[in-house]
Amino acid sequence: MTLRYLLEHLSVAFGAMAGVLAGRGKRVDLFGILVLGMVTATGGGTLRDLILDVPVFWVQDPNFVLTVMAASCLMFITARYRRAPLKLLLFADAVSLAFVAIVGTSKTHSLGHAAVISIVLGVTTGVAGGILRDVLCREIPSIFRTEIYWYATAAFCGACCYLLMNAAFGPQPANLLVSSALILILRLAALRYRWKLPEFRIHEDTPEITGDDSMMR
Repeated sequence: MTLRYLLEHLSVAFGAMAGVLAGRGKRVDLFGILVLGMVTATGGGTLRDLILDVPVFWVQDPNFVLTVMAASCLMFITARYRRAPLKLLLFADAVSLAFVAIVGTSKTHSLGHAAVISIVLGVTTGVAGGILRDVLCREIPSIFRTEIYWYATAAFCGACCYLLMNAAFGPQPANLLVSSALILILRLAALRYRWKLPEFRIHEDTPEITGDDSMMR
């Protein structure tokens, strides 16, 4: 078993748990929870593989489906007897983002694609599952919220780190671990200290300041 394969299983497990936790308060039954877990865990990887025109990873290896089902059922049962705090959802989502983005970057790069394509598909793999999850839960996708606090940005930084380490040291298992850790640290730090990118505003969004108002301020 390669390290990338192990990280891919961990990514779908944490993604499934994040999907289940996102369904709290939505009055979703067990089947709906399994759907949320599956979509969150595999959505990004599925989109990546379709774009790359390669066999979809969970269709080629059904063990990923079993991992998703096991993680979803475990979280479903646990949440019924113990209230899951929001921090647990954010942590599970951050871990899933870290592993999924780097696995996506690594897989794309190993197929011989350019660095920029590897970064784009790495970030896409990391965020697409969460977007699909939020749409199914009738929420504004996290990546489009102003309070997202370095979601895709963290994945972008980790993908760049992976490619730089690959160029400097060659393919090494440590490249996967270090770049995944970077994403996780950046995401958790951004949540803790509320780091976010500048918000897009146009001129009409800024209230006009009259001469009198400017003198009063």
